[in-house]
Amino acid sequence: MTANQSEDFQLLARVKMGESKAFDLLFLKYYANLLRFGKSLLPYPTDAAEDIVLEVFHHFWCQRDAIIVHSSLSSLLYRSVKNRVYDNYRKSKLAVLTTLEEMPVDADIHFATPDQLLDYKELERNLERLIGMMPERMQVIFRMSREDYLTYQEIADLLEISVNSVKTQMYRAIKFLKESHRLNNMPF
Repeated sequence: MTANQSEDFQLLARVKMGESKAFDLLFLKYYANLLRFGKSLLPYPTDAAEDIVLEVFHHFWCQRDAIIVHSSLSSLLYRSVKNRVYDNYRKSKLAVLTTLEEMPVDADIHFATPDQLLDYKELERNLERLIGMMPERMQVIFRMSREDYLTYQEIADLLEISVNSVKTQMYRAIKFLKESHRLNNMPF
């Protein structure tokens, strides 16, 4: 079990006891990436993704006593968003696919000096710009792996693709980032 999963299970235990602060922490941890994922499944820019993610969290809170997590909490949340999007799709008969919106990535840098913070922000901007240059599907897979710590199998299941496709996309994403770094002599 990873540290991230351990933290999630601790928060989940607190949520099951009705602790709203723990729920708020889970919400803040996953909201941005779940929203991005929901938007990537929708056919055009819409507020529906936000509604869907909020519905998932509302349902999560209301059913907190009955929640059983088999693999990881992030996998459960992604699958819930995906199922809600598909439910809405079936109801409205819309095609499913859009572009990702760039969302800021928060970092945990408590003990950095001002110079280190400035360097970090520059690195983060450069990395985010490069990720934004990747094809949409590659971005989604890369973010699910690196930001949400999902396994390749979990990503494959959520996106309904093979594990080999996930591996290929991750290999290409990392290769793209390394080549861009080398060619542009970018700091990171």
